[in-house]
Amino acid sequence: MTRSLRRLGVTAVLSLVATLGLAACGSSDEDAAGSGSTAGAAGGGSAATQDLLQIAYEGQMGTPPTTPTTPAEDVELWAISCGEQIPSCATPTAAVQEAAEAVGWSVRLCDGKLNPNGWGDCVRQAVSAGADVVVPVGIDCASIQQPFQEAKDAGGTVVGAGGADCDAVGGQPLWASERLQLEDMSVQESFELQGKLAADWIIGKTDGQAKVLHLVFTDPLWGPWLADGFEKEIATCADCEIVGTLEVANNDVMTGALPQKFSTALLQAPDTDSVFVPLGGWMPAGLAQAVVSSGRSADLNVISGLGNVANMELIRSDGGQDAIVGYPTQWGGWGSVDTAIRVLNGEEPLVQGDGFQVVDAENGLPPQGQDFEPVDFRAAYQEAWGV
Repeated sequence: MTRSLRRLGVTAVLSLVATLGLAACGSSDEDAAGSGSTAGAAGGGSAATQDLLQIAYEGQMGTPPTTPTTPAEDVELWAISCGEQIPSCATPTAAVQEAAEAVGWSVRLCDGKLNPNGWGDCVRQAVSAGADVVVPVGIDCASIQQPFQEAKDAGGTVVGAGGADCDAVGGQPLWASERLQLEDMSVQESFELQGKLAADWIIGKTDGQAKVLHLVFTDPLWGPWLADGFEKEIATCADCEIVGTLEVANNDVMTGALPQKFSTALLQAPDTDSVFVPLGGWMPAGLAQAVVSSGRSADLNVISGLGNVANMELIRSDGGQDAIVGYPTQWGGWGSVDTAIRVLNGEEPLVQGDGFQVVDAENGLPPQGQDFEPVDFRAAYQEAWGV
């Protein structure tokens, strides 16, 4: 698939990969840094592939900000969900509500229903209601630029929650701030990192011999970023190959067509031994069952991005998913509220620390019924806010 978006930047993780000298997945520093070339012969069970697996498990994770700030009073916040029907939108939206209520703000939820028209309507409703803060969850500025322009013109404060501002695609910034996740890392680079970590896990699990079915989320701006990070890392592995690509849009989820499309893609790629699904919420919505029904679950290494406790239970029960690029979803929601508090106070937004690390049945799986929460972020934020 051809994309005009820039390829994966050099992050701290890439630097670590370069220093390890990954013989199984590229033979030079130039390859590790992202030249796009592939060199070296993959060695099954080599130390290099296991180094990649360890990088996936360690990931990159920060800590919540500790600098004190005092939340403003009498604030009305609107949380705009990308689509309440999938957990990957509903869970962070609920966390935004929880955090805003913790500081005594009035909160309204508007469900965008996985549709740009719905997202735009929600933003316009918030503006009409005189919202002080608008938090679009999982929504990019470029997806609905005009409504965000109207919000800015009306004096509203828009703070991102997992999406990128319009300057990410060459436009003018319309938000007060994106949520800053990790130090010196843009929103684009954070999604590319998720894709890279998923690829590292697959390379390690297959000893550098992966044959991958790659699902690409085409609707959001970040979908191709995630795909680029994954594809670029897989390309450094000499004996790895993407044997099938399935492009997925929100409409496939809304109409219920996705599980059948996925099952067909599995049938058309009989050599597949690994699957990367960009959005964890798709797994309990039919894809995990499709893996089990295929009769190939034991032979497939299935990893998803962005998910929640439902994905952890699928991993625990051997229910058609083997790993997830663990992301503390609710931490991100609280981080967006911290960003809003500081913006309203005229302070600089701080890095929130909500990062990523791969979780599977043997590494990092939280207790049954619990989501991935590597630190007690709620206590940290409440202390910083004085509530």
